[in-house]
Amino acid sequence: MEEGLCRQGSKKTSRQWSREGDTILVYRKEEGAFFTQVYVTELTDTQLREYIYEDPDGRKFKKVTLGDYSDESIKQFRRQNLIYKTSSGREYKKYYLDEARFAIGSIWTDIVNLSKGQHEQVGYLTQKPEELLDRIIRASSQDGDIVLDCFAGSGTAAVVAEKLGRRWIACDLSRFAIHTTRKRLLEIRGVKPFIVQNLGKYERQAWQVAEFPANGKDHLEEQRQREVAYRQFILDLYRGRPLTGHAWLHGIKGGRMVHVGAVDAPVTLADVKAISKEAWKALGAGKDAPTKAAVDILGWEFAFELNELAKQVAAESRVDVAFKKIPREVLDKKAVEQGDVRFFELGALSVDAKQSGYEARLKLKDFVIPTDDIPEEARKAIKHWSQLIDYWAVDWDYKGDTFHNQWQTYRNRKNPTIELEASYKYVNSGKYAIVVKVIDILGNDTTKTMEAVVKDKR
Repeated sequence: MEEGLCRQGSKKTSRQWSREGDTILVYRKEEGAFFTQVYVTELTDTQLREYIYEDPDGRKFKKVTLGDYSDESIKQFRRQNLIYKTSSGREYKKYYLDEARFAIGSIWTDIVNLSKGQHEQVGYLTQKPEELLDRIIRASSQDGDIVLDCFAGSGTAAVVAEKLGRRWIACDLSRFAIHTTRKRLLEIRGVKPFIVQNLGKYERQAWQVAEFPANGKDHLEEQRQREVAYRQFILDLYRGRPLTGHAWLHGIKGGRMVHVGAVDAPVTLADVKAISKEAWKALGAGKDAPTKAAVDILGWEFAFELNELAKQVAAESRVDVAFKKIPREVLDKKAVEQGDVRFFELGALSVDAKQSGYEARLKLKDFVIPTDDIPEEARKAIKHWSQLIDYWAVDWDYKGDTFHNQWQTYRNRKNPTIELEASYKYVNSGKYAIVVKVIDILGNDTTKTMEAVVKDKR
């Protein structure tokens, strides 16, 4: 089924036909799928001209024939003074203008395109009006239903679903899209906690299959062969040498062990724990074995809440870890041949934490990310480290599950600067884990965890 969206204010041009409309495709899995009719109350000029009659109090109405109504209904209309009688004595039902509503058809002409300067405009090329998604979601779902948007873009579907009390899942391959969606959601008063997850990159999966052909007896054997060849390829680029006999440790360089992250999944906190545990077992185990508990962890992606938190976990195991990003240039044969592949360490966050009684105060002191990842034009405009931060938030009572944005500050067009200090007053005594999450201008997450110990005043 198709719906037509007529573009209001579409750009006219003398070089081609102007784009006057979009097509919305409507599917349903089975008969009986939920649908509720949507109505509008703003009438067209043609419709308004039908309301030419008036009651003594000035209330306008149009007349409707009584042929489709039962005798009982007509009696009810009389009791409610809803019958209009003409000079010839013919009777009609009054249909008042202030009660008028019209069912939406398959061509929608009342939704206006977004334009520069509108309050909901975020500068995303494919952004759709909230009014459009509001209509679609209201018509095809109920409170508590799940709305899935596989191409989130600027996040309009998730934003509207949240406002309407629906649950939602939003997906996109672009970090910028995910970051834009997150900021829009945070602007909603009373937004429920949500989690951002990285599910891997299909481009790299295709690259691995094409770059490292295998001839195993079955799919699992072929996959194992590709993984071995892939890890050796990354180790060669990193100037490391293979380290065998381990599940999580794949190489060694300058006395430090090396872990090569998978092509299709981010490095997680659980991975770091397993790597740290195995690092101790590898010490002195055979010829050319590592002599110090230090690991460089190479990854295409890192779990959004990893960096500082994982470093602390590793430090508790007395393992020195460094997170280094496998650059996209690895996929470029020319860059590989020219030696233009460099591995940059992830951002580092410095936070000053103070506590007085039941109050905790945080102040960002420094933030460093690999500047080579930043476009040259943006890099030249950065005069202070705080300009590298687009958004940061605090969960003052992190319980190891979903990060709760109990406080946040972020840049937008109205407020291009961010606050660097935050404070919070606890109600009860006890130990609390404080997690600070920073999103840099590239859309990457860096987190840091601290502990607050609140003692009873009595």
